Amino acid sequence: MISTMKYESAIPELFKRIPQLEVLYQSQLAYLADEEPLPYVVFGDILVPSLEVALNSGNASMISALCEYLEDAAASEDAGLENLIRIEVGEWLGFAANADQLAPFMGEETKRICGYVVGLATQRRALRGLR
Repeated sequence: MISTMKYESAIPELFKRIPQLEVLYQSQLAYLADEEPLPYVVFGDILVPSLEVALNSGNASMISALCEYLEDAAASEDAGLENLIRIEVGEWLGFAANADQLAPFMGEETKRICGYVVGLATQRRALRGLR
């Protein structure tokens, strides 16, 4: 299924689907209140940390909602969105402590764009001496 989501509509769509992330954005990045939310800022400062918190707390409904959103974005065939996901999510995923727990929730397009490989994050973390 090809999504109609575009880079320009990605953040309004995220906030529509998961309103608590807009509240988080407004509280954490209040100094940007007069500006349009930038996708890289929202993904890097709101979406990815929220995904990490959800993984650490075992919040399956939040993990599922975020992964469904990411899969729809990944399926859009929008080059800007693909780059956004590859950079912000893919780079984090490459070293995420809970990457293996996230995998069952992730869609195939998200995994493809992020270059997800089972166990890679664990290996990278072990090589760097991280837990």
